[in-house]
Amino acid sequence: MIDQKQTNNLCLRWKGKQRRIGITGGIASGKTIIGDFLFQAKQWPILDADLYAHEALSAESEIVKKVWLRYGSKIIKNSSKNDHIINRKALAKIVFQNEIEKKWLEGIIHPFVNKRIEEELEKLKSNSIVILIIPLLFEKNYTGLCSEICYIDCTRSMQLKRLQSRDHLSIKEANQRIDAQWANSLKKQFADHIINNSNDDETWKLQLKKLYKF
Repeated sequence: MIDQKQTNNLCLRWKGKQRRIGITGGIASGKTIIGDFLFQAKQWPILDADLYAHEALSAESEIVKKVWLRYGSKIIKNSSKNDHIINRKALAKIVFQNEIEKKWLEGIIHPFVNKRIEEELEKLKSNSIVILIIPLLFEKNYTGLCSEICYIDCTRSMQLKRLQSRDHLSIKEANQRIDAQWANSLKKQFADHIINNSNDDETWKLQLKKLYKF
């Protein structure tokens, strides 16, 4: 459950001149493909929080050093260069099975992601419209950064199917990934627009064309 303060925060929106379209949704809901579709159709620049999270774990970054010191060689890929390349699958297996470890990792990655988003928004301040794809938009209080929030909705069965196919996860692992985020039913309450991505691609494309008038 969320309290009144959290509810108020979830209702916050960006009031600046720039239109900032926040795209979020559950894991494997189709956020990236929908963002790419909007970019191809409208040429609106995209800021993708997942890309910055991957950047945070790039070889030899300070964050990688902290991760390596905490978990040791079991999360490092074998490399002839003897550098610290994170085995993301091994790391994910640890954090999605342990809430304490998940919070620790998020605690060092999200400040980096915040900084990168702020840097890119500064570079794009002359653009009239920007898309922000942020998986944990509600969970990590990014609502005040967006002038509107577009929630990509799909059924749990579809999420499971995509996760197992895309990431080669077991059904147990796929369920752990989904359960690590807030429930879709809760997040949809605080979205400004809901796009249904449980059916064929034409369904969500028509919804987006109607919403953004193209």
